Amino acid sequence: MNLLIIAGIVCLLVTGLLSGAFTTGDQQRGNFYAESKVDRTSKRKAANWFFLAGVLLLAVGGAVHLLLR
Repeated sequence: MNLLIIAGIVCLLVTGLLSGAFTTGDQQRGNFYAESKVDRTSKRKAANWFFLAGVLLLAVGGAVHLLLR
């Protein structure tokens, strides 16, 4: 159960890193102009998959926690 919750949190942190959620506006503008459209698309796709995995892992971890309680 703890492993599922930790894995879900890690997936959500990776999502934040890939999407640029932890950067300032100046850094986001710099990254936008330094990357190609293909790079942005692939990072967005990877971030979406990590987000989905993180939410699913947290849901399964929560369900296991409630069932084993």
